[in-house]
Amino acid sequence: MRTPLVGPLPTHGPWTAVGLPRGQFVAILVIAVACFVVIGGPVWRDPHGDHFVRITLSYAVIVPLVGLAFRHQRPFPVGQAVAAIATIALVKLVVTALLLGLVALASC
Repeated sequence: MRTPLVGPLPTHGPWTAVGLPRGQFVAILVIAVACFVVIGGPVWRDPHGDHFVRITLSYAVIVPLVGLAFRHQRPFPVGQAVAAIATIALVKLVVTALLLGLVALASC
């Protein structure tokens, strides 16, 4: 039997611990990172500028999106929602820090 070079995407990860399907977790993360990149103009145009509004709004969008993801669960899972918000925010912090660092290095 031949082992494939690249296997399927993992079915378990940080998204399962917070009660979100992989697709919803990744979608919320991608939307938050996209907000960081485009709010106030593309980040690569001014990588050394003031990013307060960009950072604030990109984190603020996570809360309603997680609320929408859990909207059909009764009773509303407050603990899971808080854990999902915190986990997505931490992953977003790492992704955007790496992204901004790479953009800043490339602009030097």
